[in-house]
Amino acid sequence: MRRLFFYVNVIFTTAAQRCVDTDANNSDFFAWDIAQPPPLLSALFPNSTQLQSAWETFPLLSKVAFVDDLQQNDQSTKNTIPVILHDRSSILPLQSEKDSGKDPMLSLLTVDDTISIISQPSMTHGVDYKLAKKIVQNGEEFLGILPKPFYSIDEIISHFNYGGFSVVIDRMHRRWAPVALLATRLEDELNSIKVGVNMYLTPEATLPGSEAGKKQGFEAHWDWMDVIVIQISGRKRWSVANEATVYLSNKDQKRKPTIEEIQHYVQSPARFSEFTLCPGDALYIPRGHIHNASTVLINNDASTNNGPLDNCPSSPTAEMATLLNWNGPSLHLTFGVEQSCEGTLESLLHHALNLYFGGHRAFDSVAIPAESCYSGSQAASKHDIKWEAILHHALAAVARKSHVCDFPSFHDTSAKREDCKGSASLRRSLPLGLSEKSDSKQYAHVKKAFLHALDIFKSSASITATADFVQTLQKPPSDPELYFCFPGYSVEHVVACPDSLMSLNEREFKQVLTDFHEKTSTNFHAALNYLDKFGNAIREKNRSQG
Repeated sequence: MRRLFFYVNVIFTTAAQRCVDTDANNSDFFAWDIAQPPPLLSALFPNSTQLQSAWETFPLLSKVAFVDDLQQNDQSTKNTIPVILHDRSSILPLQSEKDSGKDPMLSLLTVDDTISIISQPSMTHGVDYKLAKKIVQNGEEFLGILPKPFYSIDEIISHFNYGGFSVVIDRMHRRWAPVALLATRLEDELNSIKVGVNMYLTPEATLPGSEAGKKQGFEAHWDWMDVIVIQISGRKRWSVANEATVYLSNKDQKRKPTIEEIQHYVQSPARFSEFTLCPGDALYIPRGHIHNASTVLINNDASTNNGPLDNCPSSPTAEMATLLNWNGPSLHLTFGVEQSCEGTLESLLHHALNLYFGGHRAFDSVAIPAESCYSGSQAASKHDIKWEAILHHALAAVARKSHVCDFPSFHDTSAKREDCKGSASLRRSLPLGLSEKSDSKQYAHVKKAFLHALDIFKSSASITATADFVQTLQKPPSDPELYFCFPGYSVEHVVACPDSLMSLNEREFKQVLTDFHEKTSTNFHAALNYLDKFGNAIREKNRSQG
């Protein structure tokens, strides 16, 4: 067996290849102290400062490599994704003491463990787990899921082995103790509201370099949460967009990519990166970046092999491949870092709005009387619409403005770059537990961003944009969990009459905005406390359900 060699190397992209928001640079937003790198994240991504730079900005690959691979010319790769190459020893902190000496990935989860989980009588197909695979019709990708609510283990194995279906188990953080522990550690290290975990078991590919031989569980898509992928066993080929389709996508902005968006993503090698995850590898994908994955047999042909980023690590002997679980089905976990509507800069401003209208009754008045609230020719509300509701929706509209990196806004030369980038910065996540005493530098950064966000809201909000946004809320998506939300409010608070909004006095609207801006600049600390209290309550509720 070849000697493992400790080494860390990072391949950077150029600034022109990546869209970075200079108004809210990532160096101002990080969830952990650079001087005290968190142990779990440092195990997954050695040199964790690179993960800090990548967070919510660009994908990052952390890959196990042998000395022969590390000596290859890094710049020969066709990829533009930044890469951290390291030896396998760095992932040992993933283990508990009782698992010391075992393969660190297999001490977390095995294929046999997945069979044990789906064998439980309480597991319902389509709710707790899915048998799924990608289907292509007329050039468009779809997710195919088998229809029955219950399948026997023999049926599941048959669909897996002979039908090419992947097994997807949702909410693994509630089903398997080692995974739950890892999710909790990530929550604590990232100071996030929730880390949910899904598991993906995909059959091994059958034909080298063949589309027909690929096994793929999902169509190309993007997620509304930041994702950390850990490859447990087997190997999987990934394709990840270097640009966001919806920059820092909110939960309610999640949708199926259009054919045009997919074509834009694949037509230029500079727009996506391809690589193979092997056991011990980790991948970070910011929300809003299109990606897909499949099992595929990699050979030494230059057209199908991407050098060290496709090797596990490179041409292993049969003995080594068996030992390190490179062969067989692909098993990986995705850890979704969820902020939703509760843990972003936008939600901080929503809390500030609640504080403002709770203490300044002068503008806590009716904006649209119930009898004037119509949608078309139908009465749409039994209640008066107050300015508080109008401003909450105006803020949501500003936060959802197209970013300069969104598709297709990068083709629109008339787009106001600074306005787009500024409004999109409201979708940045904020860490829980932040205080001036605990981290004065981070506290000052977030306060500066809060004041900047107030300026953006005041300058960008309009009645027309608010009415357009409210119009999109009249038909909720098929999945209620993807519905627009903001802290303390639910579906019944949605303004029901976008047509009547256009009758509002623009001058009065701006007057309310100006007053809110002037009186809220001193409310940062109180708003941050509410965000922290609200976020921690949700976190504790989620943990109690586990």
